[in-house]
Amino acid sequence: MRKLANLLAAALFILFFPTSSFAHPGTLDELGGHFRNSDCVYLLHEPTALAMQAKNKAELVQLVKKYNSNAKCTRQLTVDKIDLEGHTLGGVPATKSSSSATLRLGKKYPATLVECIDGDTAKFIVNGREYTTRFLFIDTPESTIEVEPYGKEASRFTCSLLKQGNITLETDGSTLFDKYHRLLAWVWVGDKLLQEEVTKAGLVEDFYDYGDYKYEGRIRDAMAEAKRNGAGMYGRSSAQKPDSSRQQQTAEEKTESKKTTPAPNSPAQENEAQHDDQQKQHDAESDKTNSFLYLLIGAVAIIIIYAFARK
Repeated sequence: MRKLANLLAAALFILFFPTSSFAHPGTLDELGGHFRNSDCVYLLHEPTALAMQAKNKAELVQLVKKYNSNAKCTRQLTVDKIDLEGHTLGGVPATKSSSSATLRLGKKYPATLVECIDGDTAKFIVNGREYTTRFLFIDTPESTIEVEPYGKEASRFTCSLLKQGNITLETDGSTLFDKYHRLLAWVWVGDKLLQEEVTKAGLVEDFYDYGDYKYEGRIRDAMAEAKRNGAGMYGRSSAQKPDSSRQQQTAEEKTESKKTTPAPNSPAQENEAQHDDQQKQHDAESDKTNSFLYLLIGAVAIIIIYAFARK
């Protein structure tokens, strides 16, 4: 009887405390995948052309060891710890055209503007593929789902500059994409660094800093200049400046509510995007509530079974 009770307790533990629930979403590397921190399984979410050069899992293992910076997990990586998530190696990824070249870190790529979303996000065509792109290092006030002070001004400034054309994206840092699968890049318009220009205009409220970026110093100097000159949001009274507690948010907390919605000059699309965002937030809250209830029920059931087995 005690053995049966122990087996039931183990089954309930697996049911209510699955290891996958503790997986870290991670950011995507140059191959389009990342390691799951709980067990160091490599998940190939969106295989890039670089990943598709591998004809089998063994070759993919070698590529992961070369291009992924997670030293702990790459050391113990074997073919058994590769999860292709339904993708087939040795071909061309479905999301890329056959003429597309692989994006690499530390490189510059000519880009064509598709859509300007807000002060720090836009869509570009690079190497024949469309990328929603989050501008590296800067964080401007919201102007899409939530409208914050100077959000519209930041959006107008960025969009006006991008419409001049002659755009180049420069990849930098330790990863090509964030956890929302947005390309991360410095944005050049001619010989002007967009991040520097929008910061000088006093339309950047904070920085997000996940590592060493090539032009950090220039952007920080631009911020100091904007504050000295009282540009943009730094020229008004402190009551109208961004809340200091707001500036303490991390970039991940900030971007949780930022979606790649169409530009705010389309009311119908904006309303639809806002509805989708609210629905996603509602679903997320429901999932959290359900997860808590499942954990609570599982814990109670295990305690009851354990008490029964002790008798």
